[in-house]
Amino acid sequence: MSGLIAGDPARQWEWHESYRDQFKNMYRTSYSDMSHGREVYVKSDFPAGYGGHVPSIRFDVLHHNTSHDRTTALRRTDPSRDAFPSFKANIDGLPGFTAFPAGARKNPTLGVVPHSGSTTQLKPPWALVPTKREPLNYRAVPPTMRKSMSSPMLGGARSNMAAMNAGLAMSAGPSAMSAGPSTEPSYMQEAPSVMLSPEGESLKRSVQMVNRHAQEGDMPHESDILAEQLNM
Repeated sequence: MSGLIAGDPARQWEWHESYRDQFKNMYRTSYSDMSHGREVYVKSDFPAGYGGHVPSIRFDVLHHNTSHDRTTALRRTDPSRDAFPSFKANIDGLPGFTAFPAGARKNPTLGVVPHSGSTTQLKPPWALVPTKREPLNYRAVPPTMRKSMSSPMLGGARSNMAAMNAGLAMSAGPSAMSAGPSTEPSYMQEAPSVMLSPEGESLKRSVQMVNRHAQEGDMPHESDILAEQLNM
């Protein structure tokens, strides 16, 4: 052992700094480092926008527990060297150039997020906190309404004359359909010139009753519907 210049190979961890830095960070994973809030990618030690030489970026230094950071810290404290100061406070967002730095404003967080007090209900950002009610939009119905009334009753102005004429022609048979669209009567009017089958007469009476009921009905207003559903 006396012929060795460097040191004892069995105690290489103590005297070989590069060996120590290599094996100290050999089995570190990005998942574990991210879970503990450590570095997972190479970052600059200088403020944003600095275009000069950044040693940590130039030499691809990921971990900050090696000889690179130790040498940089010793250069800052050496009075014979002209080195940059530490920009850690500037990067962290702390006002380090004021007479009385106060830091970021700390807003109160007690009771802001509702919690049941149990360990099964997690808090954000580790869990989702759904709202008790769906947000009001064109797809969500207010929870106070018992049913949807988006389909109002048909009024007299909404009578579909084309559909009624087509139904009359289908019930009358092919002889009435061959007469053309100008000779197709409406269910709202009497058509003595067209001979209908018994099924056509029944369909005609049913459609007339429905159209008469629709014309005599009252069209409710939106405020009336809301007042009825909200028990106002």
